[in-house]
Amino acid sequence: MAKDTGDLADDLNRARLGPVQPPAFELAPNWNIAPTSTVPILVERYDDAGQLLRELHPARWGLLPAWAKDMTFSSRTFNARSETVASKPSFRSAAKSRRCAVPAEAYYEWKAGGAKKRPHAIREADGSPLVFAGLYEWWKDKDAEARGESDPWILSCSVLTGPSPETAGDPAVVSASAGEHAAGSRADVLGDLAELHDRIPLAMTPEFAAQWIQPGDKSPEELEVLLEQLRTEILDVASGWEVYEVDPGVGNVRNNGPTLLEPVPTLWG
Repeated sequence: MAKDTGDLADDLNRARLGPVQPPAFELAPNWNIAPTSTVPILVERYDDAGQLLRELHPARWGLLPAWAKDMTFSSRTFNARSETVASKPSFRSAAKSRRCAVPAEAYYEWKAGGAKKRPHAIREADGSPLVFAGLYEWWKDKDAEARGESDPWILSCSVLTGPSPETAGDPAVVSASAGEHAAGSRADVLGDLAELHDRIPLAMTPEFAAQWIQPGDKSPEELEVLLEQLRTEILDVASGWEVYEVDPGVGNVRNNGPTLLEPVPTLWG
């Protein structure tokens, strides 16, 4: 889910992800974003004077490579596996040259157990925005003119994923790292995330995000170093999250509003 663009820019600046230019577009708050919806992405680019700018732009959630036949392609490219992103045709060009950050206040996962799956929200415990590693592409819609649309270009994006904490690296390392934190904090959060799903969206620290969104091409070797660092650092990044159950109404995209993000009473452990 995402805040409106003005509030989001302020949050990113406070989270040391700025200076973010004042957004040139508006997106209303959305507590139940589905693939192919419009989401904000954070990119860096050089303006005509050679000044490096950090900006928010609206993008379709679901990457559209230049060769995609139509927009329906994006329904299956909203996530990209970080282990194969550098070689998979749908993502490799963007991974080399067009990297972005995808900010969000929280995301949802469903936990199996009992009679049916139960939705959970995952967010930063301190209220700062999650900032996921992403890719972006520009795609030209050949049918835009026939529909009377003046701009045929569509900006699209994807969020990178990696193995969940349970399967990321040596479990002994995870267990040892957990001892460095207060009991019942890091270990519990990472365990909860592993129970929810075997994959996790790869969020970034502000320092890593600054490296990730730098404009320009990366060599295959440089890209692999970044991707490996991204998968390694998720253990520390995710240890600051909180996980809690929310209302099943989030399973219907027609439902929206801040109550979807509120914790619900539960008898389940």
